[in-house]
Amino acid sequence: MSLWNSKQTWITLICIGAGLFMLSVLAHVAQASECGDLSKYLPAGQKCSTSDGWDPLAELDNMGTPQAEQSQVATGHNWAKTSRQYRWNQTDLGSNSSVSAAANSPQAARAASTGIGTSVELPANQSISEPVNQPVSKTVSEPANNAEPKRSIGFYAMMAPLSNISQYDVILDVSDGVSKFIPGAVHIDYLDFQNNSTLRPASELAKVLSNAGISRNNSVLIYGECKPCGGGPAVSTYARWIMCYLGHDPAKIRILDGGIKDWAEANHPVVNESLTKPKANYAFKQRPELLATYEEVKSGRFQLIDARSLQEFGADSILGSINIPYDSIMSNGMIKDEAALKVLFSGLRKDKPVVVYTTTGVKASLVWFALEIMGYDAKLYTWQDWLDHKNQKGNTSG
Repeated sequence: MSLWNSKQTWITLICIGAGLFMLSVLAHVAQASECGDLSKYLPAGQKCSTSDGWDPLAELDNMGTPQAEQSQVATGHNWAKTSRQYRWNQTDLGSNSSVSAAANSPQAARAASTGIGTSVELPANQSISEPVNQPVSKTVSEPANNAEPKRSIGFYAMMAPLSNISQYDVILDVSDGVSKFIPGAVHIDYLDFQNNSTLRPASELAKVLSNAGISRNNSVLIYGECKPCGGGPAVSTYARWIMCYLGHDPAKIRILDGGIKDWAEANHPVVNESLTKPKANYAFKQRPELLATYEEVKSGRFQLIDARSLQEFGADSILGSINIPYDSIMSNGMIKDEAALKVLFSGLRKDKPVVVYTTTGVKASLVWFALEIMGYDAKLYTWQDWLDHKNQKGNTSG
């Protein structure tokens, strides 16, 4: 009997053929299902074809290879990438946020329970170079180091943004050794307010302001930088304290939120000369309560802040003082926002007045100003005055 005439042989061949046919049908159904699942993610007008020569199941084997990532069908859609995303996340990819899709995936649920594989948002100037093996309990959301501080409406009751300087009667630059100015600014070197590093009497302070063409009724915007202070607005806050000490309405005085460098970097014009105004009459009305006395400081009735450096504070300070260095008030040359200042001053009570001091009071004025922003009752003092009184007491005791 011929092999081809054998009934058993034909039955075997028919079974094999039927099996191959069923496998083909199942493969086609699987591919069609894949296309059905993924076609909703195609751009409008494009369709998933099961006969275009692309097998989404096979392409899954190419995960991570450049060929799979770059391979696209004639329509221009990267099916390999879409398929991989779909099968990994098992969620709707219609959202623009890949993070939200991953968050709902089974893999994300596992990561949430173990802490492994959790995404962490890092500042812009940092990167991850090695895997993180420790569980992550929360997202890092702190701003980059060069981010500008957040400002509230209340903050700008005492400061002014760079974009808003036209409403003031006087723009006052109190920098030392400056050669570039905001157009229309008058100039007073902050050192002119002192005599041998000691604050001048009120009458002499008023004369300095009068000679610059400033009166007590003017609205004044102050800016300036202190080179010996290492930058920052300490000289501006010092000038503001002086004007408040002379009776100027605090509501009429603002500190510019930035310096001449920030002004220029914002593409605002600068000039080589300051404005010369006719002399005015600064009719001062002194407020001595803003300047602490030696007797008040040693009375124990005030919270004392030594705003000098940690090294100076450690060498010698007034008994009972806490150290809040003046430069801790700043970030990138600008005064920190209220949230950061609240942390800095968390050890202080608002129901008890504060005295802040540095050697001459210039740097202390920056802390004084920040305390004013945060609603504290603050006074200025100088370490120099403390030493003078101690020396006088020592000289008369013998």
